Amino acid sequence: MAFIEVENVHFSYNPNEINVVEALDGVNLSIEQGEFVAILGHNGCGKSTMAQLFNGMLAPTAGKITISGVLTTDEEKQFEVRSAVGLVQQNPDNQMVAGIVEEDVAFGPENLGVPPLEIRQRVDEALKTVDMYAYRTHAPHKLSGGQKQRVAIAGIIAMEPKCIVLDEPTAMLDPRGRTEVMETIQKLNRENGITIILITHYMDEAVQAGRVVVMDSGHILKDGTPKEIFSDVPFLKKHDLDVPQVTELMYRLKGAGLPVADMPLETEEGLRMLAELIQ
Repeated sequence: MAFIEVENVHFSYNPNEINVVEALDGVNLSIEQGEFVAILGHNGCGKSTMAQLFNGMLAPTAGKITISGVLTTDEEKQFEVRSAVGLVQQNPDNQMVAGIVEEDVAFGPENLGVPPLEIRQRVDEALKTVDMYAYRTHAPHKLSGGQKQRVAIAGIIAMEPKCIVLDEPTAMLDPRGRTEVMETIQKLNRENGITIILITHYMDEAVQAGRVVVMDSGHILKDGTPKEIFSDVPFLKKHDLDVPQVTELMYRLKGAGLPVADMPLETEEGLRMLAELIQ
């Protein structure tokens, strides 16, 4: 059994009312421990609903989700589920609860009943992991957007989850903040072995994942490697999704008749291909 199993999951907002909003319609998905999965889709496709279902903030209307074999709807196991799967939301200000950075990071472990000495160790290690240890005594509201989001991630790390779900964590950040957060996410997955589920609408972030899931209208349309997903440019455009800029460029050059054999995902790869074309 995979670390996360989503089996025929449906979710409806206002299920008992006339105007039912079907956010998810029979979704099936398996995620292994240690994977880095990006979930793509335009607004309203169901990806943020998925984020809240993963750690039990929402319960499926039908179907089931298990984390290491534990049902997210098992009320007696809610603590276990939320300890295993941490959720980082879009606006870091919504997750700040203390006036000092290290106190904010300590909030989660304190609520888990972790002993004080271990909390101190976890807080220090978490802040070092996200390169925010030097700011441990600073006020969160004085930090930049990227720094705030890294502190929010540290707060989840301090709870020692096996998986972190990030729901558009860079949507409110400038380019520098986005880079800082993505570097942190890569480090957590690569060096700490934490399962990462990144919900994003930035294609240049999605290509950094090992696997990309495309959603629309509450369904999973495609599931594959970044290369497999972004090579199908017409499919993505059909569903109102962008592609990385370098992929778009090479797609247009191919459409203009140039012998482009493959769709690059990164700028360096695109530059090499362009150099070969003009030789």
